[in-house]
This record gives sequence, C-alpha cells and structure tokens, in this order.
Amino acid sequence: MAHRNHLRWYNPKLGDFEWRKAPRTDEEALRLLEDSPYSPVCVRTYREWRDLGATVAAALIRAGETAKGERDDEEGEAH
Repeated sequence: MAHRNHLRWYNPKLGDFEWRKAPRTDEEALRLLEDSPYSPVCVRTYREWRDLGATVAAALIRAGETAKGERDDEEGEAH
C-alpha cells in the first residue's frame, strides 16, 4: 500500500513491517533488500515485478511479501 510518498512494507532486514519513505529509484530499492537471508529471492521478485511494469514502490512491496512468505514457511517447518 502506498500512501502519498510513503509505503508500508515487510522489511526483510527487520523481520517486520514498517512505514518508510518510498524509494525513488531501483538502486535505492535494491539497497533496502541487501543483507538479509532472503536477498536473492527478494531481488528476483523485485526485478520480475519491475519488468512487468510495476512502480518501484509496488515492486518493493511484492519483494517484501516474498521475504515474509519465505520466513513464514521456515517457521512453519520448524514447528
């Protein structure tokens, strides 16, 4: 969800949702996806959505959703 120039997304580094200023460029968005265990899948998801014509913010949200899904799957397997 984007609200003006802010978005709420799942930040894979924090392991939680956050509100933040929406990045303006792909480079800014990709930097937000670095240094998490889910970076490869997040970057792949981000690029796929951008290739489909999604905005930077929308692609970042989708990448975060992918990380959340991966984390939830891992936690489900541990139980």
